[in-house]
Amino acid sequence: MAEIYRMPAVTPTMELGTIVEWSLEEGQSYEAGTALVVVGTDKANMEAEVFEEGVLLKKLAQVDDELPVDAPLAIIGDSADEDIAELVKQAQAELDAIKSGGAAPAAEPAKEEAPAPAKAEAPKAAPKAASKPARPAPKVGSIEREWMGKKLSANFADPAGDIGAALGSDADIKASPLARKLADELGVSLKRVKGSGPRGRIVKADVEEASKKPQTTVVGFEAPEDELKKASQMRKTIARRLLQSHQDIPTFFLTATFDMSGFVALRSQLKAQMPDVKISYNDMLIAAVARSLRESPDVNSQWTDEGILKRGSVDVGVAVALPEGLITPVVRNADRLRLSEIGGSVRELAGRAKEGKLQPEEYTGGTFTISNLGMFDINHFTAIINPPEAAILAVGSIQQVPVVQNGELTIGHRMNVTMTCDHRIIDGAKGAEFLKLLRRYVESPALLLA
Repeated sequence: MAEIYRMPAVTPTMELGTIVEWSLEEGQSYEAGTALVVVGTDKANMEAEVFEEGVLLKKLAQVDDELPVDAPLAIIGDSADEDIAELVKQAQAELDAIKSGGAAPAAEPAKEEAPAPAKAEAPKAAPKAASKPARPAPKVGSIEREWMGKKLSANFADPAGDIGAALGSDADIKASPLARKLADELGVSLKRVKGSGPRGRIVKADVEEASKKPQTTVVGFEAPEDELKKASQMRKTIARRLLQSHQDIPTFFLTATFDMSGFVALRSQLKAQMPDVKISYNDMLIAAVARSLRESPDVNSQWTDEGILKRGSVDVGVAVALPEGLITPVVRNADRLRLSEIGGSVRELAGRAKEGKLQPEEYTGGTFTISNLGMFDINHFTAIINPPEAAILAVGSIQQVPVVQNGELTIGHRMNVTMTCDHRIIDGAKGAEFLKLLRRYVESPALLLA
């Protein structure tokens, strides 16, 4: 029996989906478990499956259509001979209602007509413009000076700083008398007008057209047109969640500077002794954060309506930049993993994140997030909490700076970190204790090998 196939919620946070690709054609039969369509969600492109065998009778949505969960996508049935006229009519009515509900209001066109009064009022300014005294012609010349035994000459235009005078007067520009008069009335500089008459002569129509544009237009230069880029589902979700986080969570910031000499030395030693094992500073930092969270369960918590939930596992999210936004793959039980296991897990997750192949369970449920911009040579920044987590750590670059050790000035490696804390869960002292624990692991990295 034919039925309407509706937009499934293929991820826990999905509210809208974009049709990326249809996997089947109309009239094509399929088996149970077949991917019918690929849906672009707020995090990745996901395949939407059908659970019973059948036939794709009609596609109701096209590629790039953006629709909410439960919106009609297609008509499916048991046989290609089924009568689906009524179902198509019903589904189309639903789609029309959805699209009309999200469309711009009918009053939109009025916005385009709104500037009309401004154009009509322009001639009123004519008396003022006409009453202005003509600008005196600038005095142009040169002056000679002597500096370090050498004679120098420089051109000048008086009054100083008058750009219009330096460029020459309007009298030097080819324009019809009517065009000059109109330009004076409308306050339009002929230097900013491109002529359409013979040999580039400026005519009345050119001045009228120029009066409609901002006077920053440069002759001979056409600025690129504005481009409205449609926001992806990922970008919309990021905007909504971060706005919610910024508005609903009372936050404060704790900044610390760590001595990274031990980190640098340990990584150099690991590279020399295990050249085939890739371990980055970020991998080492994840390990240090995870062990600190294990010893500081108050930070490894989240706010709920029932109270503060202390999470049993330490699952560290790692912010990964994508062309369309940000995603945080989660390293599960990071406090129990070796450095090499953390490194392998991060690279595998980050690689699939950039391909849009992460599964929902791989980027949700984190207990703490690290956002590292050190590779972009950023030494300090603050990050917005990824709810429902209690904190996020913003990590800057490792820099060589002058430091005082044992009363002597020397060169050391330092790194700034800033922790954004949810004050409902973490007080200043608790946050400071966590950073103290983190400092111990960072400045004595041999503890990460235990």
